[in-house]
Amino acid sequence: MIVPLVSLKDVQIISSDAFEVGKLNDVRYDPFDWNVIGLKVISKRSSIKLAAGLGRSVVLILPEKFILNDVMLLNQPMERLRDSAVPDNSNISSLLSMVHAKVVTRDNISVGTVQDVMIDTLDWKVTSIIVRLEREAMDAMGLKKWLLSKINVEIGTRLILSTTDMIHLNEQMEGVKNNMTILE
Repeated sequence: MIVPLVSLKDVQIISSDAFEVGKLNDVRYDPFDWNVIGLKVISKRSSIKLAAGLGRSVVLILPEKFILNDVMLLNQPMERLRDSAVPDNSNISSLLSMVHAKVVTRDNISVGTVQDVMIDTLDWKVTSIIVRLEREAMDAMGLKKWLLSKINVEIGTRLILSTTDMIHLNEQMEGVKNNMTILE
């Protein structure tokens, strides 16, 4: 199931034995293969000792299968989560840091800004970014802006060369145009 990052942000996480683990704060990923490394969770006071007894309130929980409605119901009991959770490491790349980042093509044309990040929660991979196009990109692509509307496009992670304070694509504007999906 592919879900947008914004739909996961601040979702309550519950263990399979009905303990409130905390709220999902961010998702950590590997920028080389786009695999999700862990779910950054702000844990509840009752589960502060979740991270191997370190008393840390921000922990990484390994991604797993879950049920998502108004809460994320994990497949593991709290005891097993305590064994697998680790303290969060801010050196690991963050998906939330990509939101609102500028996106530029290989030929240095500004495409727009990231609005959301799409995650495949079955394979725990980042699949694409949702970008709101700027006027310069729309003109370069020959797209007409509808009256009072913004154009969002989906760009697959295979087109991303690097992520720093900006997202650099490995294609020139024409290649981006041919490999994106316009969203309504």
